[in-house]
Amino acid sequence: MSPQHPNEDVSGEDQLRRLLALLAHCHAAAGAAGNEADLAARICDSLTGCGGYSLACVGLLENGSHRLVAARLGADAAAGAMLPSDWQDLDRFPQFSAFAGSLSLPLEAGGKALGWLRIYAAARALFSPEEHQLLRDIATLLALALAVRRCTSEAEAAARQDAGEALRLRDRAVESSSNGIMITSATQLDHPITYVNPAFERITGYSAAEVQGRNGRFLVRDDLQQKGLNEIRAALRDRREGHAILRNYRKDGSLFWNELHLAPVLDESGQSTTHFVSVINDVSDRIHYQEQLEYQATHDVLTGLANRSLLADRISQAIALARRDRRLVGVMLLDLDRFKVINDGLGHAPADKLLKTVAERLQAAVRDTDTVARLGGDEFVIVVGDILDADDVAVVAGKIQRALAQPLFVEGKELFVTASIGVSLFPRDGETGDILLRNADVAMYRVKEYGRNNYRFYLPEMSSMALDRLDMEGNLRRALETDEFQVYYQPKVSLQQGTIVGAEALLRWMHPRIGQINPNEFIPLAEESGLIIPLGEKVIELVCRQIRAWREEGLPPLKVAINISARQFRQENLGETVRRLLEEYQVPGEMLDIELTESMVMHDTDHAALTLRELKDLGVTLSLDDFGTGYSSLSYLKRFPIDCLKIDRSFVRDINSNADDAAIASAVIAMAHSLGLNVVAEGVETAEQLALLRQHGCDEFQGYFFSRAVPAGDYALLLRQGKTLADAEAAPDGDLA
Repeated sequence: MSPQHPNEDVSGEDQLRRLLALLAHCHAAAGAAGNEADLAARICDSLTGCGGYSLACVGLLENGSHRLVAARLGADAAAGAMLPSDWQDLDRFPQFSAFAGSLSLPLEAGGKALGWLRIYAAARALFSPEEHQLLRDIATLLALALAVRRCTSEAEAAARQDAGEALRLRDRAVESSSNGIMITSATQLDHPITYVNPAFERITGYSAAEVQGRNGRFLVRDDLQQKGLNEIRAALRDRREGHAILRNYRKDGSLFWNELHLAPVLDESGQSTTHFVSVINDVSDRIHYQEQLEYQATHDVLTGLANRSLLADRISQAIALARRDRRLVGVMLLDLDRFKVINDGLGHAPADKLLKTVAERLQAAVRDTDTVARLGGDEFVIVVGDILDADDVAVVAGKIQRALAQPLFVEGKELFVTASIGVSLFPRDGETGDILLRNADVAMYRVKEYGRNNYRFYLPEMSSMALDRLDMEGNLRRALETDEFQVYYQPKVSLQQGTIVGAEALLRWMHPRIGQINPNEFIPLAEESGLIIPLGEKVIELVCRQIRAWREEGLPPLKVAINISARQFRQENLGETVRRLLEEYQVPGEMLDIELTESMVMHDTDHAALTLRELKDLGVTLSLDDFGTGYSSLSYLKRFPIDCLKIDRSFVRDINSNADDAAIASAVIAMAHSLGLNVVAEGVETAEQLALLRQHGCDEFQGYFFSRAVPAGDYALLLRQGKTLADAEAAPDGDLA
């Protein structure tokens, strides 16, 4: 390894290591040198070799003039550069002034001038203050070493003592270094340690006595599969400088990362290496920081699972191994069912805890060699490699479903989570990770469409179905532009009076080619694509227009309920939209009933309270739909200006056969009445259900027992004919069904 040039753009930490290594070199050279010429030559060798300078010269005073004692050219000296023949050459010839930077340091000891040390650098940069100070220390070291060799009389004994003290101060510079320094023998077998400084003891936990005579490899213990070790071995073998970052181990067994710099020390002749100086720097904090950055770049912050970037690499590796071993790879894309309801109902922090628990269960359900990744939201991917057939993946999918089926406890609530899983196989369903993920996604959507909480393998015909889905989205956008939507109305009936008191508006898509499309087929697509916002506004407009038309026909002013989606409710301008449409069609706010779900108002209570207040100021009635199916809370009913509760059809369906459902319906009715709220039961289909609701004091109902949802003209006909509850009891869901 070539020495680092002193004028290169390096960090202060790297410069400190170079200067410490240079100081150690010069110290060893001064101790090993013989006469003055040898001493000067060794110092020049250290400056141009370990120090990396372009030219170093030593001139000594003799009879009032300087005599050039030693000069050395560095490896990066300018092409064609020549060594000076005497001291005057340095000022006489332009070739030496061509060096970009130079430094002249006096050699003084005991108040006497001994000569000069000159150092030249090829790069155009000034010597830093730290570098300047160390080079002055080296000049002082050289001067004191010269003075020691010149002390031949008792009168100069004091000077010898001062020189020895100065040399000991140089030793202290090495001993007080924050970097560990280790000197090993190059002439003895196995390179035994001859010296370590206190920093070495502090970093490693070993005392100097414990390591004396041992080979430095004991610091790596059994961790021998490190590529940096090959560089250090080669440097020792070739008697050259070396650098590597190694995993080392302290006396207590703890790991630390060691940035090791190795430099040889030559003998008096400059031909043979006698020792190696190793500078040990604990860079554990730097390595750990780099590892954290790399981890964050490849892992999901919330769950710690692999992210999309790392997933792509893992799939590629699994495919490469499977291709080599003639095996299969299974890619499973998993999406939690109805996670949005949980997220809206509980809030983000509890939902995040749930996702972490799901991540832990997924990891526990697969092998250590398999990969679990999170794509974002509630989407996860599992990569199962080294499998023989599709049944192996089916087994894993079953384990995942069983793991998720166990109850989860979040914020004191017991939750049950299910997942829809799509599976694709390499090489049957694709040769690349992107294709496998896309096909697994297609299979997952088929699971969603057919009831959720299951898994399906990809089939080629599913892709054409996915294209149909894209085509459906395009048709939905066109339908908004061409008014293909129609509102049906299901009557609401008073249980006390037996007459129609209102209606619920239900949207239908009248496709010109397919015919009528029910909401459960296109509303989820509208939610996903964002079209639910313009679609929801369209429904409000159609209802306001119809109310005005009925009023102009002379029909009684009856309230019409409209379902609002969660996305529509979270709009900042919902209240303004309703106000604008009411004014445009001259409809009183009292004729609109906005139906919301519990999860909507619980998602962001501050925003919900503001929006509900804006709607109430317009005179609009507010109903809470599907009450009892979510996280029903009396505190929310008291806080928000709710006018009506709707009992979900899931309780009404078995109210006459299931005691629990009957008790829930009775409790909801009693609680609502105690708060001054109206109660509407939906999904009433039998006389028995109706009788129990009447017995519990329910105010209104809707359902097939009285009438299905019908077009606006048929609803108007019901009003004109004056159909009553008695008529329905005589002939449930009559001719207009």
